[in-house]
Amino acid sequence: MSIIAGAARACRAIAGLALTAAVGVLSGCAGAGSTGPETVVTVTVTPTVTAKAAAPTATVTSTPTGTAKSDVAGRKFDLGTIVAVEKENGVPVLVLDRWTVHGMPDSTLAERGVPIRVHSDAPFENQNSKVTYRIPVAQGAVFTYRHCVAIDQPPVQKASTLNDFAHLQDSEKVVLVSLSSRGQAVEVQNDPAC
Repeated sequence: MSIIAGAARACRAIAGLALTAAVGVLSGCAGAGSTGPETVVTVTVTPTVTAKAAAPTATVTSTPTGTAKSDVAGRKFDLGTIVAVEKENGVPVLVLDRWTVHGMPDSTLAERGVPIRVHSDAPFENQNSKVTYRIPVAQGAVFTYRHCVAIDQPPVQKASTLNDFAHLQDSEKVVLVSLSSRGQAVEVQNDPAC
């Protein structure tokens, strides 16, 4: 009996060992039931930047298209003769030789202007023909031409143009320019001297 009992014990040991091996193999293959250590993977992305120096750009110091620099900004009026007409950024610009009014400070002329009337005296004077002032002409500016027929009659007047004013006769060349707050000519009328 001892052989039979020993054989039975050996069979049970082999069966237990087989069962343990089967469970181990099945656990390892199942994957989902596995409780082994987890492997953590960290991915680090390092961006690669390629930079090129930009080509230098030219800087032009000018006024935007449709505008022109005024030498008389801040004045409401100016008086003188038109010595040239130029264009700046597509805008016509009067080049004015400033004149003075006898007995009137320039600051008063700049603020209030001067009445333009028929006269035979010389109320205006050119004291400096070397200094000129650039005055852009506003779009829609009004040019009024006045011509003296006789000292005791009102002047003949008519609408005119910048081009006509650039070619006035010497006796009618002095003009009064009304200015916008930006220093643009908005109204120009000539002096109808007799």
